Amino acid sequence: MQLKRYTIASFILMLLVGIATYSIDNESVSFDLMGLHFPNLPVAFWVVVPVALMYFASILHMAFHALLGNLKLRKLTRDNEKMVDALRDALLGVKDRNYVYKSDAYKLMGKVIDNSYLLPLETLKEVGDEKIDEALQLLRDVKEKKKVDLKPFHLSNSTSLMIQNNLNRLERNEISADEVLSRADTYGDIVCLKAFESYVKNASVGSVLKYKQLFTLPSLIDFVQRINSADNGIEMSNEELISLFKTLKLNSSDYIELSMAMSKNMLPEQRIRLFETLSESNDEAMEGYFYTLYDLQMIDTANEILNNTSKDDYLIFKAYRDLKRANKHYDIALFLRK
Repeated sequence: MQLKRYTIASFILMLLVGIATYSIDNESVSFDLMGLHFPNLPVAFWVVVPVALMYFASILHMAFHALLGNLKLRKLTRDNEKMVDALRDALLGVKDRNYVYKSDAYKLMGKVIDNSYLLPLETLKEVGDEKIDEALQLLRDVKEKKKVDLKPFHLSNSTSLMIQNNLNRLERNEISADEVLSRADTYGDIVCLKAFESYVKNASVGSVLKYKQLFTLPSLIDFVQRINSADNGIEMSNEELISLFKTLKLNSSDYIELSMAMSKNMLPEQRIRLFETLSESNDEAMEGYFYTLYDLQMIDTANEILNNTSKDDYLIFKAYRDLKRANKHYDIALFLRK
């Protein structure tokens, strides 16, 4: 539109210059310039020619800069599309990102976005871009534990979104604990640990011990509670239990918690023998042994062992011993609650 107006104005100018010149001098003239002979034409014509040449030169100048502007605009448009993709990937938690931007305006922001993860506020529902709005909706759906399809996004199982979605699938029984544990490299540590928490409550001893490297104190407690239990019960020898305990770095409090857990179903004789054996080679298990003896009312045995310890050791148990001697009867567990 602007070019059309410029062209019309230029032709009007050329016409006015021609008319004005012709009204002043209506003669014709021919001349030679740089070895070229120019024919005999009105003076008005030769005056209009430079104006016309200036017009065409200006058109070429504008066309050149319009082309440069269009190329720059296309560059910005492509960079904007890359930025949208980068923002979507940052929302979805994609780890390997390396978008290359052509324009300086996007290079700085792009470098920051490619090395960041975005955690939007819950109030942000949409921004008006289809890709980003889709990612925002996906984040909400996964958080609300809805069933979603993440395959089109080709996300790694190590991304937080995939981890949470796999945890949701595990909770909905869309994938089994056995399936997760057998494909640990695919699902990752977090999902495997969660699957193992339920696995130890139902699977056989042999099946559970295949994944013993996944044991944590809570899962170990759930597992040993099943010994001699009427519901999903298992049987394990003390040697097997001691071998299992050695795979974890347990402290005094942990051994007490394990004894408390096993007190529900394990035969007292096996429990006493277990902690006696543990305490012979591991000082950390000694408090668990004391707890076991007092809990099973093996008072004399516990006192005899306690009397042979250093003055400043096992003060809680010594305080309990003294209360018992004074006919103050309390549950030993009350002294050990955190």
